Amino acid sequence: MDEVSRLRVRHDPARLHFPIEITVAGSSGLGWFLDEGADLLQKVGGVARGFAPFSFRFAKVERFPRSNVYYLAPGDNSAFHEFQRRLAGSGLRFEPTPFDYVPHCTIANLPIEASEAAHAEVAAFRVPSGDIRVSSVSFWSVDRVKQLAEQGARIALGG
Repeated sequence: MDEVSRLRVRHDPARLHFPIEITVAGSSGLGWFLDEGADLLQKVGGVARGFAPFSFRFAKVERFPRSNVYYLAPGDNSAFHEFQRRLAGSGLRFEPTPFDYVPHCTIANLPIEASEAAHAEVAAFRVPSGDIRVSSVSFWSVDRVKQLAEQGARIALGG
């Protein structure tokens, strides 16, 4: 993930203070949580405790259509979809979002004026090899104006 950070320094410094992760609620699919506090933690905790830890591998670098967002795509994203499906059925409420859920780890969102060389460098990002183990879910508070993310509670899967 050091390489993702290096590319963000060069091409997307606004994303430097965001985690290198795969989101299951927030920007796509379910949208941001409308519920807060103990009820949110209790319901997500119930889903997390009933979901076994899993492993996956990244398969390739992709780019969202009509955007400059490049990301690492999991080879098998079924566990992410299943976790999100269970969250959707937990009784929690979510803000609407216009985007379908695509499990991904954002590398960089290049500015409109980015050069072809910048696009080529990010598109050629070497996909990490080996399994990545997912054993917990974390909550992140996002300040969209200041472009900051702060980690909150973390809940073990299968706990």
